[in-house]
Amino acid sequence: MWGFRPMSVLVLAGVTGSAALAQDAAGLALRFCDAVRQSSEPAAEALMTPDLQDAIARLRAADADYRRAHPEEKPPLGDGLRLTAFPDGLESCRPEAAGPSGVDLVYAPGSDPAATWRDRLVLVPGPEGGVLIADILYSPDFATRFSDWLSDAAAWK
Repeated sequence: MWGFRPMSVLVLAGVTGSAALAQDAAGLALRFCDAVRQSSEPAAEALMTPDLQDAIARLRAADADYRRAHPEEKPPLGDGLRLTAFPDGLESCRPEAAGPSGVDLVYAPGSDPAATWRDRLVLVPGPEGGVLIADILYSPDFATRFSDWLSDAAAWK
């Protein structure tokens, strides 16, 4: 299991259209948790690799095409990006363990500790010594991947 490391912050330019902060795994996880709790897809996306950002852009384009072709039906992004295994009713998100290649997040929909679930952020080195999210592995067994969900949703007809 990964040990939790203190947060370090570095300036990183040019990863996305706007400058983002490069951080170690713990710092990035905290920013991701904030983005998810605030339902801010752009903030979460800014923490991802260019490859994931490209996949999201392709999905948004497929979603726009679907909306034009099927205006009466629910489009692939009708519920937004699937940033967590169980997106509804999220009250808390906290990093549990962080390392250079990943961080486990614990989510809770309310005050019941038995209702928590875990997802894992897969991290890769980013420019300037920081880390970026390369994928998200969903609970309960970490076998379902955000990158696969993006591909499947983009191909949805």
